[in-house]
This record gives sequence, C-alpha cells and structure tokens, in this order.
Amino acid sequence: MTMRHVLATVMLSLSLASFHSAAVEQSKSGKNAQQTKSPSEMTLEENLLTPTVPDKQHNSIAGSMRREAESLHRQGYHVETMRKGEIVIVSIPTDNLFSPNDTALIHASADKLLKPFTVYLDQPGKYKVLMAVHTDDTGSARYTFDLSENRILSLYDWFDTHVANDDSLLGFPMGDTAPAVDNDTRVNRAKNRRLEIYIVPDEGLINASKRKR
Repeated sequence: MTMRHVLATVMLSLSLASFHSAAVEQSKSGKNAQQTKSPSEMTLEENLLTPTVPDKQHNSIAGSMRREAESLHRQGYHVETMRKGEIVIVSIPTDNLFSPNDTALIHASADKLLKPFTVYLDQPGKYKVLMAVHTDDTGSARYTFDLSENRILSLYDWFDTHVANDDSLLGFPMGDTAPAVDNDTRVNRAKNRRLEIYIVPDEGLINASKRKR
C-alpha cells in the first residue's frame, strides 16, 4: 500500500484535455513501453490507454460498459464515457465527501456515494478503478496538490475497509491542474472540486469477451 501511495502521487505531465490526441498519436513503440509497466507505475493518461481492447471485442466491451454507465446513472450519478464507450467516468462533487479544506471523509455521505464502486474491486482482474481528485484554484499549487493527495489517501483508507482486494484501485491527486470550467465564480469553483472515478475494462473482462465469441 505504501509504495502504491507513493507512485500515485507523482505529478501528472499531461492534462486530460490532451488524452484524445495522445490516444490517436500513440506509436507502436509507446504501446510496448506501457505494457512493460505495472498500472501503479503509469500516469492517469497511460492507465486510460491500457489495456487495449481488440477490435473484435470492442462492441461487446462497449455494450457491457454502457450497461454499467446506465446503472450508475439510474442511481443518480453524473456519468460520461470515453474511448468510444469503453470507459465509464463518474464525477462526484468533493463537497459531498469532504468538509471545506478538510481531508477526512464525511462518512455518512461517503458510505452512500462510494459503496456502488466496491463491486468493481470485488472482481479482481475485470476492471481498473482510477480515482482523480481535483480542487479549485484557491491557494498555492503546492497547497491544492497536497489537499488532493491527502484526500486520495482518505479514499484509499475507505476502500481498504470495504473491499477484500483493492489492488485494482489507483489514485491520482490532480490539484487544480485540470479544471472542468474556469475558476471565475463560486459556482464554477464548486464544479471543479470533484472526484472523478474511471472504470476501465481490464484483461479479465476482455478475455471473458473473447471466450464468448
């Protein structure tokens, strides 16, 4: 756990806005280099690119992930998809999880908001669950990064006590480096304070899809 926490706190060099061009322009050698790393050694962007879903399995995987997205949407979450429907993204306001400038979870709301994601960790090898904690730009870059880092650690602790195996859980403190909107109003700053959870199909789900064909 300690090493994973250390690896997860590495500052990200790419913004989420660059993800789509990175996915298109990624070279064959780049793919091979990523495949030699473990997920805990990858950046958020690298984890979102791997593992690659073969073309023959795309429709099956995208259909499976669409059902997960629809289920989470029915539960009231803000849900999007990326990578042509292969990845589900859920955005949760951190104001619903933490008090202002605090890093301790509000347990009553955390238990309700985080519990639906334990199912993905209880199926080792089928999914990667990536957490990205964002802040607004109030305070220095060092402060906002430390705040998001410590909130990631609190989220790790919560999942540690609620799942038998959290090896597929990875956290990335983002600070204020990837705002969803401009930090120019109180409402917009609240929108930027968020936890993004990415549910990524892993090798187990891909291989199960192959066996169905």
